[in-house]
Amino acid sequence: LRLGSAASPIARIPALPPNRPPARIMLCIRPLGSAARGMLRRDTLSAGSRTFSAMPRFPTSHTPVARPAVQQRGFAFQPRQGRESKVKVAVKEAPKAEWWQQEQTTSTAVSRQHQQHDIDQDQRAGSQYEALTGGVQAHLQKVYATLTAGIGVAAGASMVSMATGLASMLPPIVPGLLAIAPMAYLIMGTNKYTHSSEFRTALFVAFTSLSGMAIAPLLKVFLAINPTAIPLALFSTAGLFGVMTVLSMVAPRGAMLNWGVPLGGGMIMLMLLGLGGMFVPATSAWAPLLHNISLYGGLGLFTLYIAYDTQVMVAEYEMGQDDHLRHAINLFINFQAIFTRLLMIFGMRDD
Repeated sequence: LRLGSAASPIARIPALPPNRPPARIMLCIRPLGSAARGMLRRDTLSAGSRTFSAMPRFPTSHTPVARPAVQQRGFAFQPRQGRESKVKVAVKEAPKAEWWQQEQTTSTAVSRQHQQHDIDQDQRAGSQYEALTGGVQAHLQKVYATLTAGIGVAAGASMVSMATGLASMLPPIVPGLLAIAPMAYLIMGTNKYTHSSEFRTALFVAFTSLSGMAIAPLLKVFLAINPTAIPLALFSTAGLFGVMTVLSMVAPRGAMLNWGVPLGGGMIMLMLLGLGGMFVPATSAWAPLLHNISLYGGLGLFTLYIAYDTQVMVAEYEMGQDDHLRHAINLFINFQAIFTRLLMIFGMRDD
């Protein structure tokens, strides 16, 4: 057939409008196994539309593209090595100090230690009385007022016990053991933040009352043997208290705080001697020796405890522990121990 004739098939194809672009034939070939097939697709696009050939083409491979590590301050980010790997962060070690820096650090630490030592020496250079503040003085006055009241309660309980006959019926060890309960609960089980002052004061009164009942039989005996021994022992105890308190004030600040360990060891030895004396017969030659050690050794021990407890009170108040009842209990124990020993010394000197 001749191209362009009326009988030709091509001549029977309708002509396209002059403003319409020709059709594009896209051939997409996809591999499938070892064979390949072609697919012919005909798209007629309108004027001004975007074609797939105009869009940017991205790589079809799923293999990650290696990127250089980004160096940042203190960290190094490594590229991923696959889908299951994670980013590894490596922390750089701090640079080592030079020899002159190490010597400077050591010299700085030594100088600080020397400064702290100098401060401690300056604080202990003056006496304890010179370091007293207004708050410490008020606290000490409150403690000694509470101690005086406790001594008065103990004296009243002793007189009531002797007047009612309880001193003859009850052995002294019974109220002595009962006095441990309120004392221990007041010191270890209460404080001024969890319990009222009335309740804690009642525990203090109970302790001093039972302590007075415990020495009532001894007072009754010496009232019959040597009545003058009681006021003499009382004033002598008060005098020892005054002397040791003044000694603790004129001593260097905190100088007696190191006495705690040796005094505690002496107290343990005194308790062991007391327990051993209970199993020694009165006719034994060891009985007088153990009695004298407990009598005079205990007198010296509790006398030293007065000075030690006074500086402990000051130090604890400066650290915020201003429990006047607990401090008064410590001084009351010292007073009772010294009074009973002086009473036996003065009451038996004529024998």
